[in-house]
Amino acid sequence: MSIDELRSQLFATVAEAASVLRSDERTVRRAIEAGHIPAVKVSNKTLIPVQALLKLAGLDLDDAA
Repeated sequence: MSIDELRSQLFATVAEAASVLRSDERTVRRAIEAGHIPAVKVSNKTLIPVQALLKLAGLDLDDAA
């Protein structure tokens, strides 16, 4: 999934977050558990707010322009 496609979503999966952060899914899950990455649990899925993910990755362009 491209960054532009991700921006159109409210939440990202752990796998999508790992891809954006160029990290392993286990590393992302550990960061969530440690409170470094905000996330919500819906049923058996862990979802990360896209805006928080983009900000973490340094891709938040809201301040640009």
